[in-house]
Amino acid sequence: MSRPKWFSDASPCRRFADDEQLVQALRQWDNEAIACLQWNCHSAVKSIVRRCGLPDERTEEILNSATMVFLQKTAEGAYQYQGQSPGAYLVEIARRLSLAEARKQGRNPADLDSVPEPADADAAWLNRRQEAAETVQFLLDRLGSPCAEVIRLHHIEGYADEEVIRLGLTPYSTIASLKVKRSDCMKKLVQSALQWKNSTNI
Repeated sequence: MSRPKWFSDASPCRRFADDEQLVQALRQWDNEAIACLQWNCHSAVKSIVRRCGLPDERTEEILNSATMVFLQKTAEGAYQYQGQSPGAYLVEIARRLSLAEARKQGRNPADLDSVPEPADADAAWLNRRQEAAETVQFLLDRLGSPCAEVIRLHHIEGYADEEVIRLGLTPYSTIASLKVKRSDCMKKLVQSALQWKNSTNI
């Protein structure tokens, strides 16, 4: 498989030779793989957010929400790599989330409706999203503090590391120590998710 152009040495994706390696790392909730996926999709998600009439500030939150849904589907086996870019899958998740939010605000961005969906797709999608969000929240609650806060601030609420340090939102005083702790917490979250999955035979 040829190396995609976005796996450049200047990107967070330089560790991964191709999409298949990236997906394998994403199955383990690898921090660098998550950064790679989000780096690749950021501009596309920002474009979708704008086309839905949502403010640019919503880009990070929608990107992070889409990422969490993607990781949940990957862990459940609902997403299987078959040659399609994982970025394309994540962007489609972000498109649906953006559409759902726009419609809740009374907007109907017709240019994003080119992909046909069943009439009940929004309700079913939102239900799956809610289930995934509840599962992630359950796993974060199991981790407890400070891991839950460290992961939530970055991957769900979209705070930049600099802002977390400046506002004193965690016990960590440097970006380096915050990143080390987040990496350790992500590993614990993966282990917790696997243990929970095995214990419930999902």
